[in-house]
Amino acid sequence: MDNDNRYYDIHTHFLPSMDLGCDNTDVSMQMIKMMRDQSCEGVIATPHFYPTETVDTYLRRRADKYNQLREVLLDSEYADFEDKIILGTEVAYHHSIVFETDIMNLCLGESNYLLLEMPFARWTDEVLEDVDRLMKYRGVRVIIAHLERFYEYGNKKRIEKLLDKDVSIQMNTAHLLKFGAFHHAHKMIKEQRVDILSTDCHGTFFYPPNMTTALEKMRKAGLEEDMTRMLKNNAAIYKMSQE
Repeated sequence: MDNDNRYYDIHTHFLPSMDLGCDNTDVSMQMIKMMRDQSCEGVIATPHFYPTETVDTYLRRRADKYNQLREVLLDSEYADFEDKIILGTEVAYHHSIVFETDIMNLCLGESNYLLLEMPFARWTDEVLEDVDRLMKYRGVRVIIAHLERFYEYGNKKRIEKLLDKDVSIQMNTAHLLKFGAFHHAHKMIKEQRVDILSTDCHGTFFYPPNMTTALEKMRKAGLEEDMTRMLKNNAAIYKMSQE
């Protein structure tokens, strides 16, 4: 393993049967092996939360799936990885999110960082106002998941407004590796529009853990300083989630 590639991943989907792509503990274990082989120092599992279920139901389901994985993991050669896993959530934006009484239970580990997935549609001013309300009235620190995905919905002007807010921006490694997308990824990074780099992995083939490949591409493109900055942010958020 190359120690220069050591990283923390704060946006992942490897708990079994929680999200698309990771259907069982066998896939979970393959993903964990891939992470270990790429020098992953720590990871936050962030299954999707949608308002189609209550927070309490979601948390019980997440705990059950984690315990299923933990039982297999502790009986494997990768048992040491169990100490590297923190539980979190990728929260889908919904109109009542500001009034969610258990919002802190959806943050990353013990931190007040909330990984927020914005709507896959044209945003309204109310959506941006809700982001402000979450930070001002609910005391969370918002991380916008994979901002790059939302440009195609005609959100360019509102993305500019979002970037003026005190939010952190996360980019998926896939955007650096997707054919035809690297120019846009490079531009976002060089313009300091990205704070965090994560895999958003969902399986071994569909959005796999591919941090090493993305880091190598950044080095070759002269983005090593930006890469170092983002990996430091990843590490800081992970460590805050431990406390």
